[in-house]
Amino acid sequence: MIGLLWLTLELSGSESITGLVAMASYLPAMLLALFAGVVVDRSDRRRIMLTADALRACIVLMVPAAYWFGLLSPGFLAANAFALTIAATFFNPARDALIPQIVPQSGLMRANSLIQTSWQFSLLIGPALAGLLLHFVGRIHLFTTDALAYLLSFLFVLGIIPRQAQSPTTQRDTGWHDVKDGLRYVLRHPVIMPLLLITVADNIFIMGPAIVGTPVFVKEVLGLGAEAYALIQACYAVGMLLGTAGLIALGGRIRKGRMLLTGMVFDGLTFIPLYFVRSLPGMGVTVIIHSMAIPLLTVSRTSLIQAIVPERMTGRVFALVNLAVVGVSALSSGISGMALELLGAPKVFLVIGLGGAVCGVMGWLFARDLRDHA
Repeated sequence: MIGLLWLTLELSGSESITGLVAMASYLPAMLLALFAGVVVDRSDRRRIMLTADALRACIVLMVPAAYWFGLLSPGFLAANAFALTIAATFFNPARDALIPQIVPQSGLMRANSLIQTSWQFSLLIGPALAGLLLHFVGRIHLFTTDALAYLLSFLFVLGIIPRQAQSPTTQRDTGWHDVKDGLRYVLRHPVIMPLLLITVADNIFIMGPAIVGTPVFVKEVLGLGAEAYALIQACYAVGMLLGTAGLIALGGRIRKGRMLLTGMVFDGLTFIPLYFVRSLPGMGVTVIIHSMAIPLLTVSRTSLIQAIVPERMTGRVFALVNLAVVGVSALSSGISGMALELLGAPKVFLVIGLGGAVCGVMGWLFARDLRDHA
C-alpha cells in the first residue's frame, strides 16, 4: 500500500486520483462481502487462504511487468489494486473464522492480540525494508518483494493444522438462502447489529482520510519524500505494538464492548493534533499516540464476534465486518481525495478526528447491549 499510493501520487500528481485508486483497493469488499462470507462458511477456510495468497502473489507481480512493458498508469494501478482486494475479501473472513478452530474460546483474546502483534511487527519492519529497498532496487521492485512475501505467507498457511474440524454445512442450490440467513441473524442480534452500524459510521470518517491523507500530508504539508512516508507508517506500527502490549496486560478485566467504544473515542480525538503539526517528528509522535487506540478496536471486535457468534455463521459475520471496514473505506477514500483538494490535509484531519470521536460517544450513549457485553 505504501508503494501503491505513493506511485499513484507521483504518476498523477493529483490527490483526487490517488483517492480513487485507494477506493479501488477497497471496493471489492462492498461488492463481494456477502458472497465471500457464504463461501467461507461452506468451504475449507485454510484452502481459501492458500488460494488467495497464490493469487495475490501473481497479481502484485503484474506491476513490475507493466512497468517493463510501458503500461504503468494510475488506471492500471487501480485495476491491480481492485484485483488484489478481491482475494483479500475472501482471505480476511477465512482467517478470522479459522482462529476458533485453532485455539479454545478462553484463549481468543490472547490469540487475537498475538495475531494483531504479528501484523504490527510487519507494519514496523515493512516500511523499514521499503526505505532500504527504495535506495537499492527502486520503487518498482518493492512490488516484486511484496509478491515473494505472499508466497512466504502461502507456505506458513500450508503449515496450519486446525485442532478442531470445521462443522459440516448443508449445501443449497444457490448461496442466496445462506446470504439471507446471515443477514437475518445480524439484523436481529442486539450486539452484532449496533457493532456493525457504529463501525460503518466510524470508518466513513476515519479510514479514507487516514489512508489517503497520510501520504498527502507528508508530501504536500511537510514537503518530504517516500522515505518519510515509510517512517510515518512505521510510527503507526510502534503505536499499535504499545497498544497491544497494554491490551495483553489488561487481559479480560475490561468488557470487550467498552474497550471497543473507548478505543473509538480515543482513535478520533488523537487525529486532531495533526491540524497544528508542521514537522516530521511532531507527526510521528502524534501518529504513535493515535495508533495505540487501534488494537482496542480491532482485537476487542474480533474477540467479541468469535465469542458470541455460532461457528456456522462466523464467515458471514466477519465478511460483513470486512464490508463495514474495508468496503466503507472505499467510499471514504474516494470522498477524501476531493476533500483534501478542497480543504487541505490539516483541516481534513481536524474534521475526521471530531467525527470519529462523536461516533464513539454515540455508541456509549445508545448501544447499551454492545457497551455492557462481557
